[in-house]
Amino acid sequence: MDELFTLAQMNSSLPDGVTRAEAVAAWRQNRARRKAARSPDGRIVDQSAMAWADLGLHGRDTIESLKRGLRDLLERSPSAPEQDRVTVEEAIISAPDPDLPKAVRGLLSVMPPLQVIEALNSLVQAGMPWLSLRGERHTQLLAMDLPGMGAIQPLSDEFLDGGPGWRCYLAALGHPTRVTADEIGQNIPRVPLTVVDDLIDLGLVDADEQPWRLRSDASEGVYVRARLAPETITRADARQLQWSEMERRHAFLNGEHLGGDDIYGMLTRLWQGEVDVRLRGQLRLEQQTLLDQMQHGAQVGRWPQELIDDHGLWGALAALWTPGEAIEAKLSEFHAWRGLYVCYRHILAGNFRKASLQVQKLLEAASAVDEKGGWLLDKETFAEVRNMGAYLAQQSNELELAIKLLADKDVASDEIAAQNLALVRKRRETLVNDREDWQNPYLALGLAHGDPNWKEEYRWLLRQVRGDTEQEAAINRAERRLRRATSETQFFVVPLSEDIFLPPADCRSTALLPPLEPLPRRTPASTSADFLTLREQAIEELLAEFHVPPPTEKTINAEQ
Repeated sequence: MDELFTLAQMNSSLPDGVTRAEAVAAWRQNRARRKAARSPDGRIVDQSAMAWADLGLHGRDTIESLKRGLRDLLERSPSAPEQDRVTVEEAIISAPDPDLPKAVRGLLSVMPPLQVIEALNSLVQAGMPWLSLRGERHTQLLAMDLPGMGAIQPLSDEFLDGGPGWRCYLAALGHPTRVTADEIGQNIPRVPLTVVDDLIDLGLVDADEQPWRLRSDASEGVYVRARLAPETITRADARQLQWSEMERRHAFLNGEHLGGDDIYGMLTRLWQGEVDVRLRGQLRLEQQTLLDQMQHGAQVGRWPQELIDDHGLWGALAALWTPGEAIEAKLSEFHAWRGLYVCYRHILAGNFRKASLQVQKLLEAASAVDEKGGWLLDKETFAEVRNMGAYLAQQSNELELAIKLLADKDVASDEIAAQNLALVRKRRETLVNDREDWQNPYLALGLAHGDPNWKEEYRWLLRQVRGDTEQEAAINRAERRLRRATSETQFFVVPLSEDIFLPPADCRSTALLPPLEPLPRRTPASTSADFLTLREQAIEELLAEFHVPPPTEKTINAEQ
């Protein structure tokens, strides 16, 4: 009845521009507020306190503490949306609106991350209940300057759980939270190099992900690669990094002469045939065994097959070994390679008896097969052996043998060997008394074919053999032939390629080298400033933990 009376009054006194429906809605809303302002026993209650209670806050001190935090928040967020600012201001001045939590989140969302965590921490300390329990825990830790593992007590599983930004931040600080390679990889381009080093030290990145590709600074990329994949570091990389040990490692492997008393200097001397007594103490047990095998083999001229198979060791084996007699070339490809060089040195020394004995061993190897049934010698070595055999066959005037050795299709296909074959055939057709000396005059002087310094060598040799008429005559014959030679003059060339005397491997063996270790860390310990990027990412995730409470049952009933 009272309601009908009131509505009748309302119809007779509506303000201009206000419809009856609007007036009824406003009247009912006002009545709901009046009813909400009374307790069940009908007494008037503090509407502001009730509004705060609906938002989860109780007690005058708590509310006043939060209001101080909200005032500070307003000062820190001048660029926040105006409606959010008004909502917060009204809460400070009078009763809070149900949208206050949403407005607070709006103010926080426009602030820099570090200010967000400072403001959030103050609000939580003041009693603000709108963060989840996990959000409150995260806020507590993010407000700390550098909460690394060891600086604080181990975190519980509840603390370790969270979004990828939070977990990456904790992981970088050393806490045992679970992160994926992709989550860490997304941060590699953004964090300082010191933090990348932390991630490497913690085992959170490895070479499989190739994180060095993610650094925009190329020099930093090389550094990260050296820390994770030292086997990929070239000599140029090592020089750029000023990594002296890696530079010396590359220099040794490239065959360079290195002095000094470190492992590389001692190994260089080993490759020259000198065994430093201190070397053994620098080697691991299995390497000591290898060194023993190398030295013992040099005494008997035989080595385990696994040593022979390591072509990078051939230079050291050759330097340690001084054969006392003709080498059994068919024992292995190494013996054939070394026998070829020894035969050539005999030729240069004019010791044709020893050269002939050695070339016979080489020709036997040229017909031998290995344990798999294939030819023992490769095509290049095969051609060199037969070419050298043909050269020495001329000494005893066995021209038919020389032609047979050179006419083999795998030999004659070489251009120089074909020229040698033509020379021997021409010699066969020449009368014996009209034939030139069979030797290549360069080789007769102890020089490689085509050596431009033959005149100086000739004069030096004459001084050495003065008084030995036979040797003087031989040297003079060689000098005369070279002096009379023209650009069209041809001599029998041995070897076909001087590269045949080089070890087949491009570099020395790594078998005796120290293990390849990553580059030690060079950056200083990370500071709180270095973790700023990861910390800010974790702070940004906090707003997702900001929950707006639903309307209370009392408010819903009042509005109805």
